[in-house]
Amino acid sequence: MLLYGRIETMTEAGAEAVYLEGDRIADVGSLQDLSARYPGAKKHFFEQITPGLHEAHAHPQMWGLQLSSLDLEGLGDPQAVAQQVAEKARTLPPGTWIRGGGYLFRDYPTRELLDAVAPHHPVFLQSRDRHSAWANSQALREAGITAQTPDMPGGVVVRDAQGEPTGYLLEAAQELINRVLPPPGLAELERGLQDLARRGYTAVHHMGWCHYSLAEQLAASDRLPLRLWWALDRDHWRETQPGWRGDRLEIAAVKFFADGALGSRTAWMVEPYPDGSHGLALDPLELIESEGQAALAAGFGLTVHAIGTRAVQGVLEVFHQLQPESGRIFRLEHAQHVRDQELPRFAGLNLAISMQPMHLLGDAELVRYHLPGHEHQAFRLRDLWNTGLPLAFGSDAPVMKPLFELNLEAATQHPLNPAQRLTPAEVLWAHTRGAALAAGWPQHGQIHPGAPADLTLWAQGRPVGRVFAGVLELV
Repeated sequence: MLLYGRIETMTEAGAEAVYLEGDRIADVGSLQDLSARYPGAKKHFFEQITPGLHEAHAHPQMWGLQLSSLDLEGLGDPQAVAQQVAEKARTLPPGTWIRGGGYLFRDYPTRELLDAVAPHHPVFLQSRDRHSAWANSQALREAGITAQTPDMPGGVVVRDAQGEPTGYLLEAAQELINRVLPPPGLAELERGLQDLARRGYTAVHHMGWCHYSLAEQLAASDRLPLRLWWALDRDHWRETQPGWRGDRLEIAAVKFFADGALGSRTAWMVEPYPDGSHGLALDPLELIESEGQAALAAGFGLTVHAIGTRAVQGVLEVFHQLQPESGRIFRLEHAQHVRDQELPRFAGLNLAISMQPMHLLGDAELVRYHLPGHEHQAFRLRDLWNTGLPLAFGSDAPVMKPLFELNLEAATQHPLNPAQRLTPAEVLWAHTRGAALAAGWPQHGQIHPGAPADLTLWAQGRPVGRVFAGVLELV
């Protein structure tokens, strides 16, 4: 098969055409030369051909669940969310759970609004960042959450002046309701992965909230529709060994959470929020260092969620301590708020920086509201690019829809700070070559002879298909 068009090789060599044999790239060059060299090859023209897109930070099982739940993306008014819940409640038998996610509120709402629109259904809605949730009274009752329910490590049950739960839950406190919900399973994981494949992705970096055994089931039955780089939840890494399961699933790393997220005011900050709080430290830095050291010794990589300035500061220190013991590249997930004094600390680390520029589209207003005077610390795309470390871009689906064009819009426009803009070519690099380097897959993310035949096909700036493992698939 011979593909031709505008080819972005992500190497120094230019090309007009690429010739595929089986699941590998066999030759790259001019259309005239390759046509003469392979006269029997079937030809396909595409406006643009790139290495296969990576979704470098996603929760595919939760994305699969979200595809069948209320989509609340873009809603910032609790009344508007309640209206969506009311419409859903009218279509479901009493007692059926109503789930959804995607909203962003400035302040924490209370259960009474949901009680009014869905008095006979338990309701559980997660914020866009999934670091907080809003529940009604029936959901609280089914979970056994009362005034006597203690806060759990890393989680807060928000309470009113009388000590009664308001219906708002922060971070790990969501588990009080998750444990009584019907759990997502293999079907949701497979649905999420198939949706990502249909969007032109050839690889996904899984970032937690799903047991690895489900991915192993898909790999063993040849049902993985893309390559899957898997970060284990920190509670499960001792159950298994790192390495490849076939050629589509790599159990690669252990993930830790240094803090929460800005939208839920749980990102761990050096300077306080206007209300005087500093966010939440989730996995203590001492735990990340000690458990990280053990995971590295077992052959795993290490990836850490750090959004707030204090979290980024602390995790960089941990990485510096652990680097002599690591045989794999570290990953810093999000790096959303970085102080000037932390920028030099990126130097000298074997580190990839995994970011989601599209979050700017919703978070810019929240940065101005929650972090006045510190806007320059947010989404430092250009400054982090200039460190010379690989940037890898994703969506954090289901936090946002896994659309390349959203990252392109946010990174090239940067509504908070135009000086931090990236070019379209740099955004594409971070979704291809940069993401492959972050995964530790040096043969991926480039179009050159011998590389895997994983390609994304484009028209009018959007993916319209892909070649995965040598097979052409159009949307």
